[in-house]
This record gives sequence, C-alpha cells and structure tokens, in this order.
Amino acid sequence: MATSGGTPRTTPRSTARGQAREDAILQAAGVVLERDGAAALSTRRVAEQARASKETIYARFGSRRGLLEALVLQQSTATNDLLRAALDAPADRPVRPVLEDAVAGLLTLLTGARSLALNRAAIAGVPADTDLAEVLYQRGRATTGPLFEALLARATASGELDCPDPAEAFGVLFGLAVRDAQITALLGGGPAWTRPMAEARATQAVALFYRLYAGR
Repeated sequence: MATSGGTPRTTPRSTARGQAREDAILQAAGVVLERDGAAALSTRRVAEQARASKETIYARFGSRRGLLEALVLQQSTATNDLLRAALDAPADRPVRPVLEDAVAGLLTLLTGARSLALNRAAIAGVPADTDLAEVLYQRGRATTGPLFEALLARATASGELDCPDPAEAFGVLFGLAVRDAQITALLGGGPAWTRPMAEARATQAVALFYRLYAGR
C-alpha cells in the first residue's frame, strides 16, 4: 500500500512482518554463532541459515557489527525491560522483588550458550580485534548497568536501601550474584546453569546485599 505521493505506507501488519523477519535473522545468527563460532558469523552464512538475502540483512542491520550489536541487545532485552518497567512504576513500590528477578535474568544471560559463545570469541580476538569486546561492553554492561544503578538510587531515595554510590553498590551486587559463575561456564566447568539455579543464587545474593545496604 502507498500514499498518494507514492511512498510506501507502514501498517501494523507490515511492521509485525518486519519484526518477525528481524527475529528470524537474529535466530539464524545465533545458530551460526553457537554452532560455528563468531569468526564464521558473516552476512553470507547468516543469510543462508535464515534463507534471506544478504541485501535484506544489510538493509536491516547495516553491517556485521550491527548484527552483533542486535544479538547482544536481544540477549539483554528481558532484563532491561524489567528494570525499565520498575523505574516507571510508582516510587513506593518495593524494589527487592525486581532486583531478584533482574539478577536471575542476568545470571541466566551470562551463563547461556549464546552469551558464552560471544564472550569466548571476544576474548580470543583481543588484542588484535577488539570490535566484539567493545560491542559486548557498550550494548551489555554499559546499557544494563545504569538501569540497575538507577533502580538502586530510587530505592535509596525511598529509604528501602542506603546506597550512597549506586554504581559502586551495583558492582557489589554483581559480585555477590555472579561470583565465578561466568568464568566457570566459559571454561566449561561445573554443571550447566538452569533458571532455578539462577533464581536461587539471585535470592541469596540480594539477601546479602540488603544486609550490607539496609535502608533507614
């Protein structure tokens, strides 16, 4: 469908189709990444896996880096959306349940197969190629961390917590929760992490955190 000037008109149906296509391409990219490694993550390989044209991938993601950024962002979307929703909620709503859910999501993300494949590739590329490492930081820690920090600042303002330096406090929470989970998973040691394991660790970590940063 087009407007009177000949410009294609965006409709809810076409938007949904476009999003579904992007999701399918990212799913295909994830399959290539986990199966063959980041070095094999080319637009050609992803196009073959997704049964799409390279032109479609370039049009939607711009480049291989754009594809990597979208993959990393997709990984953290659920946790980031949870944190943003909490920040939009009434100021007197308790933060602790949100922190438990968000930390469990973060642990699940960091120990998941796709995240591990991305991190292994980033580590292998340094120092010759820091592109993937930069993407992981900018679209991962540098995106999710400030949301956690904003939530801790909000809990401090309400008196639920006492975090004079939210960035430092998030570092403590991250350490209590993640500990050696990610490095052990990267090295292939220990059992594979499950969601119940992540939830149990998150509950324990948040309980310890509240003992350290108890509010008024």
